[in-house]
Amino acid sequence: MQTMTWIQSRWNRLRAAHRADLPALAVARGRELVDRHPECGPAWKILGSALVDLARYDEADEAIRRATSLCPPGKLWVTLAEMGHLHRARGNLSVAAAWYRRAINAAPEEAGAHIFLGGILAQSGRLKEAEAAHRTATLCEYGCRDEAFLNLGLVLRAQDRLDEAAGCFEAALELDPKYKPAKLALRDVHQAIRVQKAHHRDASARRDGDFRDRKAAVA
Repeated sequence: MQTMTWIQSRWNRLRAAHRADLPALAVARGRELVDRHPECGPAWKILGSALVDLARYDEADEAIRRATSLCPPGKLWVTLAEMGHLHRARGNLSVAAAWYRRAINAAPEEAGAHIFLGGILAQSGRLKEAEAAHRTATLCEYGCRDEAFLNLGLVLRAQDRLDEAAGCFEAALELDPKYKPAKLALRDVHQAIRVQKAHHRDASARRDGDFRDRKAAVA
């Protein structure tokens, strides 16, 4: 009982450090926990994530592999995706994409794995492929579908498909009305659409004026 209390206490502290974006503290607390209880897979996973944040990639690789070896099959996609994050941080985008695809194969109905793949494809400038990945994420049974709609909208916005992007941001806000990134992105495309329409009206008016001027000159 005392051991379980110690583990729970240290786990709570480790998770709090990770959520507060305190990677050095998360590494220290993670090491403390796994040194005494190396069978704690989630602690290895957070330790690996914190080491990635500190650019200690070799140590992170070892920690994430330990987490993977201890991970139950239903959660395996999480550590596979974590390995993708490691390679993304190292700048190995193609390797990261391969790990994200492994995560998708482990959990096809988990939106997160598709979102991560879409993100790396968008970062590589492969917008059509990124669109397909995020669109699949919006149809998944599990995970953050609001984030999937946001990311799909961002990729559509990058392709100047602003009306479609607005629809995606609105879908994200239907799932989470307080989703600030979706609100900001929706405001952005609405304002851009208004500017584009005004520009098109002005350009059309100038063309009509030029035509009338030429017609009058001929007459």
